[in-house]
Formats: sequence, C-alpha cells, structure tokens
Amino acid sequence: MNLYQKIHGVLGADFIRHEEIARILALALESGKNILLWGPGGHGKSEMVAAALKAVAAEDEIFVQSFGEGMDEATLWGGLDFAALEQDKVLRYFPEQSFLARSYAVFEEIFDAPASVLLALKDTLTARRLRKGAQQFPMATRVVIGITNRDPEEIADLGPAAAALIERFPLQLKVSWPSYSARDYLELFRKVGPRLSGADLNGTQGVLAELVAKASEGDTPISPRSAIYALGVVKAAASLRGDSMVHKEDLVDLRFIDGLEGLAENIRQELEAAFERAAAEGRIVEAERKLQQFLDEFQAAGGSPIKLLQVARRLVAFVDEAANLKITDGLAERRKQLRETASAKAAEAQNLALANTRI
Repeated sequence: MNLYQKIHGVLGADFIRHEEIARILALALESGKNILLWGPGGHGKSEMVAAALKAVAAEDEIFVQSFGEGMDEATLWGGLDFAALEQDKVLRYFPEQSFLARSYAVFEEIFDAPASVLLALKDTLTARRLRKGAQQFPMATRVVIGITNRDPEEIADLGPAAAALIERFPLQLKVSWPSYSARDYLELFRKVGPRLSGADLNGTQGVLAELVAKASEGDTPISPRSAIYALGVVKAAASLRGDSMVHKEDLVDLRFIDGLEGLAENIRQELEAAFERAAAEGRIVEAERKLQQFLDEFQAAGGSPIKLLQVARRLVAFVDEAANLKITDGLAERRKQLRETASAKAAEAQNLALANTRI
C-alpha cells in the first residue's frame, strides 16, 4: 500500500469528498513540498490533516501552531529566553521547542498573524533555518501545512510579506464541496450518523438533508460541520422528549442552528412538504419493487398459458394501482414509466398465452 492509498483509506473511513485532499497531502509528504489548504470553514481541513498525519507519522514528529493577531515571533520560535534577556541583554529563543525541530508543521489560520511574523516565517522557510542575529538553528521540518479560510488572492492583497509567504507553498488546494445538494448532505449523514449518540434517526436523514440543502441555496451554503451539528440536534431533541426515535417535531429545533434560523417561520410547513416527498419516494420505490416481482414471475412463467394469464392479470391491476399512486411532482415521470412498463408487459403476456394455447 503506497502513501496515497494509506491516506485515502484513513480519510475515507470518516469523511466524504476527501479524494483531492488525500492526493495533495500524499504528494506533499512524498515530495517534501509545503502545502496550503484553503476554503470556507467547516469542511474538515484541520481534521483531515490531523487524521492523515497521525496515520503516517509519530506524534512527536508533528507540531501544530494556531496563528492569530496575538501571534508574535517569540511564540513562533519556541518562546523567549528571559534569562538571556535579563543577564546578557540579548534576544534568544528556544527553537528546539518550536516547529523547527519537528518533521511536520501544521499552521492553523496562518495568515491571521501580523505581517512581521509572516515575514520572519518567510525568511526561515527560504533559508531553512532560524537566523536571528547570532542565533542560528537548522530547520528539520520536511513539510509545512498551512490552513486558512482565506483565498490566496485575498491573502496576497494583505501586503508583500503575505504574498511572498504564499510562494513558499507550491501545493495549494481549495477545500470545499462541488455541490451542496440533498444527495451530498445525505451521503454525509449516512457516514457520520451511526457514530453520533442520541435517538435513532428513524428514516429522517433524507428529510433533514433536503432541509439543509434548501437552506444552502443562497450565497453561503451550510457547511458540513453545521450539517453534522443539525444531525446531532435532532437526535438530542428526540432524547429530550424521552423517545428513542427521531420524529417530525424534533426537526423544528433546527431553527437554533446557524444558517437554518431562516427556516424558523415556515419550518413546520417545510417539514410537512419534505416528509410528504419522502413518503412519496417510499411509495414509488415499493411500487418499483412490486413491478420487478411481477416481471420476474413473467420470466419464470415460460410457455405456460395459465401462468402467463395470471401474470397479465396482476400487471393490469398494477397499472390501475400505479395510476392512483399518491406522488409529488418530481416523481411523475417514474410513475408514468411504471404504468407504461406494466401495460406493455401485460399485453405481451396475454399474446404469449394465446400463442401457446392449442385450439
């Protein structure tokens, strides 16, 4: 198993839409090139990096540093040596306690740091050593993984220090989903749902996925993280009622999830419509299963006129049954296909029965 296969397998156990990040992480670790992962929050950038590194490196080889406005050079280089400052009046650091002594460094929200820190980091990545006056310390870090919610083009506008630092990250990937449809969220729920505590979802994943997708139709889609929060909330709501199963009323509490509060006023109407669509889908699936059973009987009838006529009678009755099937607008074509298939097969069965009957 090569490096990519190992990372892909590890991420696939807990995440969806992980293929590209698995690939770029494998390329970075194999080539020793720095990598920048960027994109909207809540898509699992940090979690996937942590899982991948844990799978391929020892814990003491990994260094994680959170950047921000309070970040300074002393923190970047492992802390200030106050004894040296007091006694010798010189600035010295403890680089052996910094990322410089580790094989892999993960910098969270890297571009939220002040420009002075970014400039110092750029110098070190370029020289591959700390160079602060008389203090020199070689950089043992093979790969630096920068994580940010900001677009690289936006980062470049922060100033020359940020722009120059971006160039030290030759591998870059925007981490987001190509689409935010109900199908995407449903795939996510099926992946993570079994690991969440609380009440059984009781078949409501599809309804919840539809509601989240509807809320994602604007400029800012619901992040996977928020979608998982929503999943946890409805499970908790059922538990608060003392029920082991999630029911329709539990989804009303979705109004407390960031991004879903806009559904608060009409969420009950949305829920009614979503549950009706889910029920209609279930009826269509059951009808398709039933038709397939009749088609299997048709195949098994062979040349028996009696069996063929029996199947034909069932298919004719099924045509009327399908015509009265209660559905929603999006399922009309599937119902039409059921009726046409059943009608055609009924006629075929009758003709075969007649052809195999001696007069």
